[in-house]
Amino acid sequence: MKRLRVAPLVCAMLMAGCNLAPTYERPEQDLPAYYQHGSGAASVSPDWWRAFDSDELSAFVARAAQGNQELAGAISRVRQADIQARIAGAPLLPSISGNAGGNRNFLADNAGGGVRESLSAGLSISYEIDLWGKNRNNLEAIEQGARASAFERDTVALTVTAATATSYFKVLELRERERIALENLANAEEVLRVTEAKSRFGSISDLDLLQQQTFVEQRRAAIPGIRQQRQTAENALAILLGEVPQDFARQVQADSLANLLLAPQQAAGLPSELLLRRPDIRAQEARLLAANANIGAARAALFPSLSLTGSTGYSADALQQLFNGGNLASSLGASLLQPIFRGGALRGAVEVSQERYVELASSYRQTVLTALKEVEDALVALREGQAQYLSQQRVLERAERTFRLAELQYREGATDILTVLSAQQSFFSARDNLLQNQSAQLQNQVQLYKVLGGGYGGEAI
Repeated sequence: MKRLRVAPLVCAMLMAGCNLAPTYERPEQDLPAYYQHGSGAASVSPDWWRAFDSDELSAFVARAAQGNQELAGAISRVRQADIQARIAGAPLLPSISGNAGGNRNFLADNAGGGVRESLSAGLSISYEIDLWGKNRNNLEAIEQGARASAFERDTVALTVTAATATSYFKVLELRERERIALENLANAEEVLRVTEAKSRFGSISDLDLLQQQTFVEQRRAAIPGIRQQRQTAENALAILLGEVPQDFARQVQADSLANLLLAPQQAAGLPSELLLRRPDIRAQEARLLAANANIGAARAALFPSLSLTGSTGYSADALQQLFNGGNLASSLGASLLQPIFRGGALRGAVEVSQERYVELASSYRQTVLTALKEVEDALVALREGQAQYLSQQRVLERAERTFRLAELQYREGATDILTVLSAQQSFFSARDNLLQNQSAQLQNQVQLYKVLGGGYGGEAI
């Protein structure tokens, strides 16, 4: 009677098995309590690019999500990992196979001659009881690898979106720089016309005329280089969208950078939040969990494996007699396999899996440190870039007033050409520098969104 009570418990223990994987704990990492150059609660929207209030940018981001080939490859890798996880789960279930066959035997004359036929049909089942959790840990490792692939896809998607935004801003910057370069050339040519008129009347020297002519040619020579950069940037944006670069430039309507410029966002939240908000950190932790499960699988390989097999089938000389109950034969068996000597291979596999975990733990900590650095860098760039932008605005205001005043005085003969040349150079450089600073500030804003995780929020591990 006692045996009958104990048997179900033993069966339940055999079915449940053990798990030899270490208890997972997130690697210890010293995290600062706050960012040195940022404060406040971070609130990055998943569609953060809409904060720039550009319908064209939003359309390009959507096209990149559909057409970018690097992102398409990452999505395919996630599907492959999911399929591998389904395959890895197969050993946890019984294996069932069926068979059917027939034989025709020709009898010798001394046996009466003739032909003898026999038919058979059967079903066989085999199942490995996962006593030590080897199969379950193998499955866990594959599943965590699939999760790492999904996080890598999110990282690629974030990178592609950020690159689309920065490339778009670069196109706008170079288009406006080209426009300003043409305006600067027109202004220089206007001063040249005044200089030529003065030269004809003999009120200035040939040297003054040559200096202004040289300045005009310098302005003209700067335009092809800017035009080349603009066309290259347009081609790069097309590739990010997964489209051919030919004739792509016509599709860019070109917003104004000044309309897109945002106030600096320095609300970065807490450094500890990066552990859940950055998909690259989540991918590293998923790999760490997979390595932890591999340790359990390697340990389980040191212990015996128990397999159950069973078969049942029919055999008869004629089809009409095949499924007669008297022709049924069944068998049930169990086998226990214990590794005895493998030349240290199994122990070595455990040690390798443990060292792999140590390696990935170091990679995880390095990824966290890099993420903290990237946030601090982005916050500094945004803060200092804003200060530079405000100063550059004042530089432009004063340089423009200086140029207009010098040009007026030159027309009236109250100053010389050298003063005009200096004022022209300062004004033209100030316009170009302010435009580049506007573009840099937009790109700094994108970088901050990116390093904060781009509004990503995954499930907790």
